[in-house]
Amino acid sequence: MRTTPPGKRPFTLPPLWKNRYLMTAAIFLVWILLFDRINVIDWIAERMHLNTLEKEKEQLERHIRETRQRIDAFANPDSLETIAREQFYFAEPDEEIFIIEDDE
Repeated sequence: MRTTPPGKRPFTLPPLWKNRYLMTAAIFLVWILLFDRINVIDWIAERMHLNTLEKEKEQLERHIRETRQRIDAFANPDSLETIAREQFYFAEPDEEIFIIEDDE
């Protein structure tokens, strides 16, 4: 027979944990949340990674739209001439180009 020292109570489980169904459910829940193949920690990390990839996808789609607009601008001869004059400072043989820069 086991005796406890005077003034100390023996260790007992709280009454809530004596219910074996509750204990089994708690162990199952802990197993699913922390130790399963698709646990909560990995799920949150994957979700955060997915959000960053979706933001990157939106940026790339916006860049593709802008590039397509530039390509469409090159298809029109009038806009091609405008782009050549404004961005690359092309000129007709009898023209002079003056470049004015702002000091802002």
